[in-house]
Amino acid sequence: MREIEYSILKPGEADYNELYDFLVETDNLIIPNLSTRVNLLDYAKKLAGKATNFFARDNGLLIGVRSVYFNSYPEFSFSTYTCVRKEYQGEDMIGMKLGEVQNKYLIDNGARGIRFAIRKSNKALYKYNLKRGARVISENKYPGTDIVEVEMEYEYKL
Repeated sequence: MREIEYSILKPGEADYNELYDFLVETDNLIIPNLSTRVNLLDYAKKLAGKATNFFARDNGLLIGVRSVYFNSYPEFSFSTYTCVRKEYQGEDMIGMKLGEVQNKYLIDNGARGIRFAIRKSNKALYKYNLKRGARVISENKYPGTDIVEVEMEYEYKL
């Protein structure tokens, strides 16, 4: 079994070059590709400078990232990016563990809850989030596509 290391980097602590490399290497895992919607270098700089980043590493290799714009109560924080390398998806549940680290950090620091957006066609994730108490805020199509994005929020029970 792998020894995965999790870390929390506050705004300004993450290396934007490392984030950029990760965004480029995992761009094909995001649908529609992130690079069709934003400039990846600019986005990496924004995530490194303004977001709280939750990293998962295997022997130093960055294998998973969650990036959140933190807001304290009464506002909701916003999860802007989540991705785990393809070869690490599945049995180790890296994405779920990153979510646990994220939620503990947000609760411990006074966040009201988390807002996030997912593809509605990702039925398993959509149902999972509804089952755990998230509510739908809005549904919109990605510009120029038929892909429906669902914005959801989950309020922490403090």
